Amino acid sequence: MNSNSEFIDFNNFKMITDIKQRKNKLVIEINKNYETAVILDYDTYLEDSKLFFSHDLLKNIHKKRIESLKSGILNLISIGVSQNLVNKYTNRKTNYISGSSQIPLIGHTAFGLIDRGTNIIQVRGLSGCNINCPFCSVDEGKHSKTRKNDYFVDMDYLVEEYKKIVEFKGNKRIEAHFDGQGEPSLYYPLPELIQNLNEINKKGDGLVSMQSNGVNLSYKLIDELEEAGLHRINLSINAIDELKSRMLSGSKIYNINKILDIAEYIKNSKIHLLVASLLLPNVNEEEFKKVIDFAVKLEQKNPQNIINPITKKKNPILGVQMCLSYKFGRKIKKMKSWKFNSFYELLKSYEQEYKTKGIFVNLDLSKFEAFGTHKRKKLPTPFKLNEVVKTKIVLDGRVNGEVIGVAKNRIIQIIDINKNKSKNITYQKLEGKIVNVKINRVQDNIIVGQKI
Repeated sequence: MNSNSEFIDFNNFKMITDIKQRKNKLVIEINKNYETAVILDYDTYLEDSKLFFSHDLLKNIHKKRIESLKSGILNLISIGVSQNLVNKYTNRKTNYISGSSQIPLIGHTAFGLIDRGTNIIQVRGLSGCNINCPFCSVDEGKHSKTRKNDYFVDMDYLVEEYKKIVEFKGNKRIEAHFDGQGEPSLYYPLPELIQNLNEINKKGDGLVSMQSNGVNLSYKLIDELEEAGLHRINLSINAIDELKSRMLSGSKIYNINKILDIAEYIKNSKIHLLVASLLLPNVNEEEFKKVIDFAVKLEQKNPQNIINPITKKKNPILGVQMCLSYKFGRKIKKMKSWKFNSFYELLKSYEQEYKTKGIFVNLDLSKFEAFGTHKRKKLPTPFKLNEVVKTKIVLDGRVNGEVIGVAKNRIIQIIDINKNKSKNITYQKLEGKIVNVKINRVQDNIIVGQKI
């Protein structure tokens, strides 16, 4: 019988969700969707997620040396997670951000927490997406041409920092909205994160909501999220037709029938379903109307009875929007631009069409009053525009020409690092250095600056 000194039990490490051995290489799955690998110089074998040292090695080495070898292997894994973690969906390097990293969670749009001066706190635990929508506003997915790094925030750290913002704003009618530059349902462990956020918010009649493209959702996950206390899922559906929906997802794995089935399963749970559809002018007008029809029929079949603890009223079934173009986003070539007035006139015509059939549908949610969104005191911004700040470089950036720095307990996106420079400046050349950064954006505590 083996003693604990003779093996490493990876079952004891929550973040390690799978492990395989290929000759002298350990391939380690981290939080389901990430992977790193380490090379071992020792004769070992893997069994039931336990790494055993060979009999010959144990016979020829002192027990104290075994403990040293175990520590060395765990250290290699730790280095692999911090320096060589890869997102299995995007194949991009992923930066694992924990409390020990001393990297703040306020200041960036790709990860962390965003407070825009309302009762909603945006929670962004990860970047990276499992589909490749051709209209993606942040150019996400495996085929991105601009995104070079991903980020994952440790759950305990995310919850700890979230709680601080809630306490600052006053824990009353707060909504934690799990969104991000990626697919929120890929976060692991998602039910535990939702439960932790819900336990904080429910003390002040608040709630937790999330966005999803639906691809990673399952009956089992919905059941777990329901038990965790999730209030609402904003489910993106942009077409009903099989070929059209797959085209708009940019992915061969997208199955609209499965998504529609998941929508109905959510509708039959204690989680409120919000069908979120984008109008892409000159691309999906007909499908956009079909999505609205689907949601209306689903509501008629199983009327909404879940009460929003913030508004004390029922939530709407639909949350439709018009697709807009962004600097780093993708755009479908044939998509035309619309004015907001034209979009809302179209929504009014749909509302009138349903009204003639005796069906009341509110499609214009532009003021967000239906969800109880309201202004609240905002976290103070420690910088002023054009201020020059000494900043420590801590991470490579999300896009080319960007690095990430830290100053005054804020993340700073330092852009255009090669602007007007004859030499090619890389993150590797700047890592750990203190540089002067001129601040050129502070709105909503999303801090952007340029190295001077």
